[in-house]
Amino acid sequence: MIRTTHPAPDRGIILVNVLVALALGAALVVVMLTSQDNLIDRARRMAAMAQAQALALGGETSVLTALSADMLTAPEADHFGESWAVIQQAAVEIGTGRFSLTIRDAQAGFDLNGLSAGGVAQTQILERLVQALDLPPETTLRIVTAVTRAGPLHAISEITDLDPATRRTLAPYVSFLPAGGAVNLNSADPVLIGVLLRNRAAALRLAALRDKNGFVTPADLRDLGLLNAGGAGFKSAVFDVTVTAEVDDVTVTLTSRIQRVQGLGISDVRIIARHFGPVDDFGEMPAVPEGIGGL
Repeated sequence: MIRTTHPAPDRGIILVNVLVALALGAALVVVMLTSQDNLIDRARRMAAMAQAQALALGGETSVLTALSADMLTAPEADHFGESWAVIQQAAVEIGTGRFSLTIRDAQAGFDLNGLSAGGVAQTQILERLVQALDLPPETTLRIVTAVTRAGPLHAISEITDLDPATRRTLAPYVSFLPAGGAVNLNSADPVLIGVLLRNRAAALRLAALRDKNGFVTPADLRDLGLLNAGGAGFKSAVFDVTVTAEVDDVTVTLTSRIQRVQGLGISDVRIIARHFGPVDDFGEMPAVPEGIGGL
């Protein structure tokens, strides 16, 4: 008589349990390895971020040093041929990524915060600028109202009563200074120079002379018969610096506002606003009313 044997039911259960245990163990190993990879990647990115921030701050420091030296060696004028402007550069390749630095003379634009004092001359300059840019006449009133009610402002994006197209058109020609200041004829656009001088033809001749010599002086204005240049000057005290540093696949953008202060017993170059992160649609850092933010 032939007997047929069947595996015991508990053997099948044990085998299943072993397989489940092996599967769980393998899954646990995968999770541990994945977590370890994530930690390593996170540590790598944090290290790259720290390096990129250090590069950006180094670029900022180089501008501070150049502006400080310029204040002592060439205080009579500021122009793009000076060392503070020369250090800016297009993006360049570095060992682990890319680096770029740009400087904007904030006094290349007409200071809209100056409207808060209610001066007729400042309002008239704005009216002429609005007209020169073919903007709606009501633009002037809207800007004056915004500055009077909420000023001092820090960016054109704060004037919400203007449509985006108008703000974008105005942005290259205006600024928001912390303590006022004349428009620097050595860095301003010819359109704005024409508005200040009330003479577009003379402004173009002055701009051509600036392009030839690298800068213009009060004597150049006199030679062109321009004796009245209200709201215009040849020096600057406020600068905006943007540094972009890329290390591995991590990119850091640092935007800083630097102010030079010089007076009785005072000679200082200081950072009055700092922001890590992208600029807004108008190329401006988010408003930082006082001190240093965004760190």
